Amino acid sequence: MRKFAREWVKKYPSIAKIYDALAGPRRTGSEGSVVNYVKAITKFCKFNDIADPETLLQKLQNGDVNPGKSVDAYIDYALTEEKLAHGYVRNLIFGIKKWFELNGVRVDWDQIELPTSTETAESDRAPTKEELKILLNHANSARDRAVIYCDSSSMS
Repeated sequence: MRKFAREWVKKYPSIAKIYDALAGPRRTGSEGSVVNYVKAITKFCKFNDIADPETLLQKLQNGDVNPGKSVDAYIDYALTEEKLAHGYVRNLIFGIKKWFELNGVRVDWDQIELPTSTETAESDRAPTKEELKILLNHANSARDRAVIYCDSSSMS
């Protein structure tokens, strides 16, 4: 396990719960998952301007910080400000969610829209004359050339 994660597991009881739940003596989970979850909690603490996860956890449990709103705001922040990939942010949320569950922080996860997949910016188009010449030059048979002509002529 990486040094920072090992230190957090030793230093903070709420993080030790994650280690026990994922990679403890009765579990078959990997320490790599623990590292990823600790990284997620670290980023979430930094987003909330609190360095100590125990302090943040206490504020979440007392209602000083609304957990649902904080997670929702963090998702937007991670996607727009940090420009993290959708899948990566989704994995970070899994770590935060596990931390919440193990430490009694209640969140209605149905109200939080998790990032799904990245938006694609592709558009179909017909090949240019130059691209069509290259395709036809690489065609080995009359059948291949016929397919290229049919496919390119059917595009609008």
